[in-house]
Amino acid sequence: MNLFETVRTNVKAIDVVLMAGFQPNRSKMICCPFHNDKHPSMKVDRRYFCFGCGAKGDAIDFVSNYYGLRLKEAAEKIASAFSLSYDNSRYSDCVQKAVVAKRNEYQIWAEKKCELFAQLSRIHEQLRKMKIEYAPKDREDSEWSPLFVMAAKELTYVDYLYDYCMFEAAEDELKLKIDEITKEMEKIEKRMYDTESGISGSDAGQIRERLAV
Repeated sequence: MNLFETVRTNVKAIDVVLMAGFQPNRSKMICCPFHNDKHPSMKVDRRYFCFGCGAKGDAIDFVSNYYGLRLKEAAEKIASAFSLSYDNSRYSDCVQKAVVAKRNEYQIWAEKKCELFAQLSRIHEQLRKMKIEYAPKDREDSEWSPLFVMAAKELTYVDYLYDYCMFEAAEDELKLKIDEITKEMEKIEKRMYDTESGISGSDAGQIRERLAV
């Protein structure tokens, strides 16, 4: 067993309370050391609980709070005091693996988010240039380029997605929606390619009326 497992299996809260010099009464009550307690209000057994301030925990928590130690330092203090042996390498390996996993998870998310922002920026710039390049010389022109119609339509949507991802969405919300947004951007890129390849803008009239308002 590792350090924490060994201590929690072998040492109760009442054991470390006695080690700290407290004398529980017959009801296993002591004056709580974590607030100005005039009458015994902390029950100590395998765990401890104070009916006055709500402090609670196990042996490690008590030693940590009472002596101002980190949990690992508190566990080591208890193990030393009670001559407990434990597998230190296993604990270290578990902690190291957890840290590496957390770092990798963060890196993957950061890279995924950067890719989306880069994609949004790239498509936004392409649509902006396309809208300018293919804009009608006069709004009364009877023929509007399908590229202008498509760019005008998609640019509004990409503007919305850009603002949402960059400024509005919370991190957890963006994590839930990032795959969906990425697919939307891929669809827009396909529509851009199809339109440039000669597919006509079927909703040109609708877009033209909306922009003319």
